[in-house]
Amino acid sequence: MKIKILYLLFSMFVTACTQEIKITPKALPDAVVGQYYNAKIEIEKVTLIDGLYFDTSISKSSGLSVDPNAGVVPYSDHIIEIKGTPTRSGTYRIILEGATRNAHGGNIHFRKEYDLVVVK
Repeated sequence: MKIKILYLLFSMFVTACTQEIKITPKALPDAVVGQYYNAKIEIEKVTLIDGLYFDTSISKSSGLSVDPNAGVVPYSDHIIEIKGTPTRSGTYRIILEGATRNAHGGNIHFRKEYDLVVVK
């Protein structure tokens, strides 16, 4: 009986420690020079500790704009929208990073990197 209880507690601990934050999509669709592009990155609705760290190599001269607060309050920083008409081909990097609390008082850290490819 003790072994079953220990096994149950261990499996609960492992499950809690390996919890992941759902971020979709897995990859961004390619954009095409001269064609309008619109994509959204969505982070699971959790309370972020110290907000979301967001970085991108998408420049204003690329023809694309990035809105890292496209969601609805209180989860406005859970949706990142990329839109516009790209003017040149290339690959742009988008990085998201943050943390939230798990049910046991610990932190769940997450990091997601995207490559947005613009083709001719």
